[in-house]
Amino acid sequence: MIELLRQEFPELKLSSDVPYRELTTLGVGGVLPVLAEPDSAETLGDLLRFLRGRKIPFFILGGGSNLVGMDAPYPGVGVRLERAAFGTIRRDGEKFVCGARAMLPGVATAAAKAGLSGMAHLAGIPGSVGGAVRMNASCRGTAIGELVDEVSGVTFDGGLWQARGADLEWKYRSGGVPAEVVITEVVLKLAAGDPDAELAALEEERGKRRATEPAGRSAGCVFRNASPDRPAGMLIDRCGLRGARIGGVEISEKHANYLVNASGSATEADFLAVARLARRSVKERFGVELKPEVRFISGDSEAALLADAPVAGKGSGTANGALVSVCRMLYRLTVVLAAAALFAVALGIRGTSPAAAAILCGGAVLLLVSETIHSTLKRLEKK
Repeated sequence: MIELLRQEFPELKLSSDVPYRELTTLGVGGVLPVLAEPDSAETLGDLLRFLRGRKIPFFILGGGSNLVGMDAPYPGVGVRLERAAFGTIRRDGEKFVCGARAMLPGVATAAAKAGLSGMAHLAGIPGSVGGAVRMNASCRGTAIGELVDEVSGVTFDGGLWQARGADLEWKYRSGGVPAEVVITEVVLKLAAGDPDAELAALEEERGKRRATEPAGRSAGCVFRNASPDRPAGMLIDRCGLRGARIGGVEISEKHANYLVNASGSATEADFLAVARLARRSVKERFGVELKPEVRFISGDSEAALLADAPVAGKGSGTANGALVSVCRMLYRLTVVLAAAALFAVALGIRGTSPAAAAILCGGAVLLLVSETIHSTLKRLEKK
């Protein structure tokens, strides 16, 4: 495959066997066999036209902040815009012209320094501008679609494409750009502001992110919120799944809608097993079917996540995750019982009854048993 591309596109930047840990923020999966990085819209169009004409599978890779890598070798080409060519940021009055590979935090910082407002709430989102527009990224009431003046791209057939921001249909996690268009450039229209105030707002936003989001490798929020008053993280948390782990992937203790590559070498199968555990638990308890916000390279992977059947090849791990959740709830219950027993003993301190002493001892025993089971299962999960 790579030799064929080298013959057809001698100037095209090509890489082989690139680990997903270098391509995505989550870092799960094996390696991408072929990565192509065109450095112009013309080359991009020629490449897409060639791949489509030869019926060679391909997918578009942006900043990799919401992408789950594959365990199996991808049977085609990953296409990513070359950073130097498509990562530029240029001011044009109160507009910012951004290459699709430019990273959103960098654009927000540049806009603030230029005295332009509107980007502060988006400063903590670690994706590319192209990916942010594709997903209509939003935070704390600000959606990037509100700021888009114009979008340019290349179709899968190799043609140029352009649209005004006002003509696109902006929805929750959807920017209205056709699926068969690769975004290459975005023009943002911003309002005038005070540089010091904007930089302070940026720092405040980053502080909030640090306080509420987990450290470590993740793909951000895994599921879309069911509704404004029923965020996915809250529903997963109420299922008692914080800290549940299968293989190398763990539901964050800090934010239950984040799945963290805790081992640093987790697999796509680990990620799918934990994500399905969370999704199935929420459906069983609340009747809500969570939809993924993360992207999968293979349609089979997304189908596996949305399937209701047990997780293939991960029966013991899934059981462990569920049992850990049960043990955690039992642990909390026994803590309450032990506290109640101590309170009962304290009330009758002058004449402690045998019944109060029995309650106290029983609560302590339950506490020790549940903690022992919980610790044992956590060790099993790591094997």
